[in-house]
Amino acid sequence: MAGDVARDRTATRRLCERRDMGLSDRLKDLKTKAVDATVERSDKIHEAVEKVASTADERTGGKYRERIQNASAKAGSLVDGLKNSDQEAGAQSEEGASVDTQAAPAPDPQSAQPAAGADSAPQ
Repeated sequence: MAGDVARDRTATRRLCERRDMGLSDRLKDLKTKAVDATVERSDKIHEAVEKVASTADERTGGKYRERIQNASAKAGSLVDGLKNSDQEAGAQSEEGASVDTQAAPAPDPQSAQPAAGADSAPQ
């Protein structure tokens, strides 16, 4: 009976390991597809970011122009960073090297936080 329990635990552990590896592989595949889609549409993404920034600046009467420009620049640099990392990865894979699967750097947490007091002017 103790042998049966040990076998069941081992079998369960192996099943979980296989499931986790499958999930990891699927997540890597999804990340690759997302980066590829972003790179293919980077021009349209840049246009959309510019349009949103100009609309936001217009609707706020220029009150938050600097913050809007900073956010727009960060969004653009994130897209450019994905584009550059994808091009470097493509060059490495052509040389037979492995593709870098590191995530893009996270945006500055300070810029992601909402402004304290929505009615206050930028600092």
